[in-house]
Amino acid sequence: MEHGLGRKTYSVCVCFVVMGGTCAQADWHFNADNAGYYTDDVALFSATRRLSLKDDPTQPNIDKTGQGSDFIYEPSLEAEWTGQNAFGEISAAADVGAYVFTHQTAFSHGLFDFELAQSFDTQTKLSLHYNFVPDLFLGKNTFLQPSGNEAVFDESLSSHYWSLHIDQNLTQDVIIRLLSRYGMRNYQAPFTYRDTQFWTIGPHLEWDINDDVSLLVGYHYERGAAEHRRITHFADDLSYTNHYASAELKIKLCESLAVNFDVDYEHNASMSDLREDERFGAKENIYQGEIEVEYELTHATQLKLGWQHGNRKLSTEIATVRNNNAWLGFEYKF
Repeated sequence: MEHGLGRKTYSVCVCFVVMGGTCAQADWHFNADNAGYYTDDVALFSATRRLSLKDDPTQPNIDKTGQGSDFIYEPSLEAEWTGQNAFGEISAAADVGAYVFTHQTAFSHGLFDFELAQSFDTQTKLSLHYNFVPDLFLGKNTFLQPSGNEAVFDESLSSHYWSLHIDQNLTQDVIIRLLSRYGMRNYQAPFTYRDTQFWTIGPHLEWDINDDVSLLVGYHYERGAAEHRRITHFADDLSYTNHYASAELKIKLCESLAVNFDVDYEHNASMSDLREDERFGAKENIYQGEIEVEYELTHATQLKLGWQHGNRKLSTEIATVRNNNAWLGFEYKF
């Protein structure tokens, strides 16, 4: 996962002596991050922050936006081990973090990411990823009971996905990546009929244009299926198809100053075949942009200032939903 502020990096090098006098080196790296944010819509914050090729761009539907502003704290800890085997370099990493909301604490939740990667002499890298977000609160939502009466309940879920990446160096400066993933959104009662399974495929391209400019572009196609949990008395099918495209550009303006630009586009189309479903025939377009400035105060300290703005428009609704996230902080390296 990507984190914004206050990174502390620790490295430990361990050398193992094996038979024949060779030395197999294993390295441990630890990152401790602290991030602070302001958002004008707590319901959309996590979804907008994770709208990235490196994260989970299709976090679940948010039915009720505009649930207020808040300040959010994001602590995290990452540990990575790297070593050598007969094929090349092998690594394992674990990243544990959380979004802690200051006032609307029901939206607080943890973030867990694990990776196992193997690099080969052919400039190929295979990596397996597992991402888990438990008890993600989406807000209050309306549930239609079998009696026909409506009631308002807390809507929350646990999200899992497993991903396989195949990276191949085309040149020293260009990497092509093929991504596939499978995931589940498991809703808590009484919304368990919304449980969704999804499949994603797509290519990424990383290009170091020169020493000062780098570019990451990518596309995902995803299909989500929820009809297997449908209940007859409630026409509410979350099945969908999704197209997601993103570009991330980093420019080093001078020795101590760099700027990052991110642009994201997402198109969701409902697959519900129930005419009484409010999502029947619905389409959603999401446009999002981000700018972050990094200023290196010292070799070990960076100042970061960022702003993110998003627009969401559902074809079945008149209004466009807009939201903003902002952050300011420091990054420390030790």
